[in-house]
Amino acid sequence: MYKSPLLASLALLIPSLSNAATLDVTVLNPDQSGVQGMILYAEPLEHSIPDLPSQKIEIAQKDRAFAPYITVMQRQDEVEFSNQDDFTHHIYSISGENRFSFKLRSGQSKALEGLSNNAGSETIAMGCNIHDWMSGFILILDTPYFTETGKNGQATLKLQQTGKYRLTLWHPQLKTTDNRLTKTINLANDQNITWSLANRFEVVPPQADEEDFEFLDKY
Repeated sequence: MYKSPLLASLALLIPSLSNAATLDVTVLNPDQSGVQGMILYAEPLEHSIPDLPSQKIEIAQKDRAFAPYITVMQRQDEVEFSNQDDFTHHIYSISGENRFSFKLRSGQSKALEGLSNNAGSETIAMGCNIHDWMSGFILILDTPYFTETGKNGQATLKLQQTGKYRLTLWHPQLKTTDNRLTKTINLANDQNITWSLANRFEVVPPQADEEDFEFLDKY
C-alpha cells in the first residue's frame, strides 16, 4: 500500500541497544480474519525518539492513480510527486494548513513544500481535479516506529527502548474518530498483542479509471 525508504533503512539507522524490544501486533476483524493494510505506529511516552536523517519520498501518478495510495513519512522527510502517465494531472489537497494545488504534465516531477510544522500526526487527503476518482493520502508522523499490517493482519515494530508507548492504528477508511484507534502499552520486553476491531474493516475503494472519463486523456 505504501512504500518508504525509511522502512528499509530504519534497522540500520537506529542503534542497537540492550533494552530494545520487539512488538508483534495482530489486527483482527470481528470474525477473527486478519486485517491487511492497516497503518500501525508507536509513539514513546517516556523517552525521546532517535534523530534520523531526512528521507526522500516519491508519490507517483501512474495508471490514473496515486502510487502508493497511502504514503507514511516523518515531518523532516522530503516528498516529490512524479507523473508517470502520458497525460497531465492536477494534484490538490484542501487538508487544513496543508493545502496545495498544481498541474503536473507527463514526465514532470515536483517537490511538495510548505507543510505545516504542527506537532503530532497529520493527514493529507489528495485528489486530482482532472481525474476525479483519484484519491491518495499522506500520513505525517513524529515517530520513526511505523509499519503496515500484512495479509494475516500481522505487523512488527522494532523499538529502540522498552517503556510506555502510545500505539495507534490508522487507515483513511477506518470508521472511527480521526480514522484512528489508540491504546497505551507498557513494554518491558518482547511482546505480542492481538487488537480486535469492533466493526469489520471496509476495503479500500478501487483506484482506477472508468470508460466514461476516457475523453479527459487529451489534457
